[in-house]
Amino acid sequence: MTVRLGKNSLLLQRTLSPEEYTRYEQLIEERRSHGYYQRLVIDDAAGKRLETPGTHPCVGVLATLDRYGFPCDLRGRSVLDIGCNAGFYSFIAKLRGARSVLGLDHQPHYVDQGLLMKEILGLDVELRQGDQDSLPPDARYDVVLNTGVVYHLQNPMEFLTKVARLTGELMYLESEMLTDPKYSEYAWFIEGKYGEDPSNWWIYGPLCLERMARAAGFRRVEFQGFVWKPRRGTRTPEGFLRQGPGAFLCWK
Repeated sequence: MTVRLGKNSLLLQRTLSPEEYTRYEQLIEERRSHGYYQRLVIDDAAGKRLETPGTHPCVGVLATLDRYGFPCDLRGRSVLDIGCNAGFYSFIAKLRGARSVLGLDHQPHYVDQGLLMKEILGLDVELRQGDQDSLPPDARYDVVLNTGVVYHLQNPMEFLTKVARLTGELMYLESEMLTDPKYSEYAWFIEGKYGEDPSNWWIYGPLCLERMARAAGFRRVEFQGFVWKPRRGTRTPEGFLRQGPGAFLCWK
């Protein structure tokens, strides 16, 4: 393996030449205009660092997700990372032993970022533009990673039903969630923006999303807890009470 996961970064098992380092720095910067979300930090064997200017601190978030059920042993599994962004969780799946990994994202600039990261890391991961509808009807993946997607969809049940058909064993599901227990059975439809993002359509109570996943075709669904909760009274720029992400394990 050409890379391993370190405490604060992905660690290359080789030293980049000065020419490679300069080229990769330039290519990362050229992609800034479209916007990065995932912040990938890559250190080579000599300690030289490459970093994408995203807001999502991937390695730190992974350490938290691991405490809430993110698959740690994927040896021999086929993995689908749906909504893969720049590919960080696809890369982690490969580092954790996955036999094959396919990362899909409908945003071409994220796929382009991911392909650059793949080149730097030298990992055997397939990344391409697409979504669940771009896969053949008989496609199956042992494990599906479904992080940060379902609250961006106008028709979440249709999406979950299609993803259930693609899942052979397990889906890891992470979403923005309603943190107040009295709303656990409900979902909040957002008209306008939430967190300055017009693509946020739904925020679900834990019991609501658990029932949705079962209705979509998962035999057993277990809420793993809130990955984090905002300080009480925290509000979004629009004035809404800030909610927090939660995670589920969903078995076929």
